[in-house]
Amino acid sequence: MKGEWVGLNFMLPKFKATPTFTIAGFDDAINLLDEHIVATQAMQFSVFKKPFEEEIEAWDKQLLMCSDTLE
Repeated sequence: MKGEWVGLNFMLPKFKATPTFTIAGFDDAINLLDEHIVATQAMQFSVFKKPFEEEIEAWDKQLLMCSDTLE
């Protein structure tokens, strides 16, 4: 999952004829975030999670922190 975030880029087009930039192209990131939150939460209920439990919990916390900033 973490590898899917490596090549994700946002576009920063100028806003009209001003020196201000806007952020564009984050629809893919929001969809990926939603998918990864669901997948990570499913992993937390797995009986096979024990060797990966700390990593799963840390990744879930990081994803949810990103999700909270979007609201």
